[in-house]
Amino acid sequence: MRRRWGWRWRRISAFRCSTRAHYRNSPEPAPAPAPVPPQESTTPADPTACITAPQPGSTADIGNAYEGVWYQNTKDGTNGLMLAGANGDTVGFTVPTSAASWPIDSTFYGAFNFDVPNSSWQIGSGKVSVYPASTWASLSGSGTFVPKTTLDGSYTAGAATAKTFGPWSYQVANSLAVDSALLTGAWGGYMSQIVGSITVASDRSFTGSTAPASPLGACALSGSFLPREPGTSKNNLAVTLKATNSATSGQTSCAMLPVQEGVGFVEVTQDTTGGVCKRSMSIYMFLKDADGNYRATMSFPK
Repeated sequence: MRRRWGWRWRRISAFRCSTRAHYRNSPEPAPAPAPVPPQESTTPADPTACITAPQPGSTADIGNAYEGVWYQNTKDGTNGLMLAGANGDTVGFTVPTSAASWPIDSTFYGAFNFDVPNSSWQIGSGKVSVYPASTWASLSGSGTFVPKTTLDGSYTAGAATAKTFGPWSYQVANSLAVDSALLTGAWGGYMSQIVGSITVASDRSFTGSTAPASPLGACALSGSFLPREPGTSKNNLAVTLKATNSATSGQTSCAMLPVQEGVGFVEVTQDTTGGVCKRSMSIYMFLKDADGNYRATMSFPK
């Protein structure tokens, strides 16, 4: 589902070395130069290098047992992404992996209650919309989890028969420390002609547009990505978004006009080719419609 995206860039650290020779006519040796304290490099780590351990300040480093990004990839051909907050507020979706049935299979959100001592969870309240229905049903469910590892169980949409929920795996994205430096720059990659692109400024505000041929229509975008927990580098973002219609004659009008806010994170994919492991990243957003339901999603790769 998501591995097709990703444009990589690299910044290589430069290390400088200097030598100095001192010569004097006097037979007395020259005094030793004063030692120069080592300088800490201000060059950021290569953002394409694979993550092998939680970065300082990341969700995996300082977060609790269940918060973060979870990914589903089941044997029956269903993928999914969900984001759990520190208080258990959770939003996500599932999709069939078949290209012939690409529309989202289900979208869900709600208050998940996690019992850490007993490694169990239960949905306190929530909503789910199952494709092709456009309406929302009440969401209930329960299951077990292994802290920062796996999560599974079952869920029920309204009065329907219970369905399997998961298994979900704790993602490497949780080991990524997300700060302004990481977010700053252009996101869209080679998908910009299909999806669109955004540019994030150093203050975390962004501007951009969606491609006229995308399912979202032709939109001019602006907004911001702020940490949901101020002062942290957790991969958990509060998203504000303003979309205006930029369609010209013959183009599809912007479908994002009712959307104003949501949550997001930086998705991480890691692959090893020729013995070298590289990562790619995408900014992912779950966005609320005018009724406050998490209806829309957007993703911009880098």
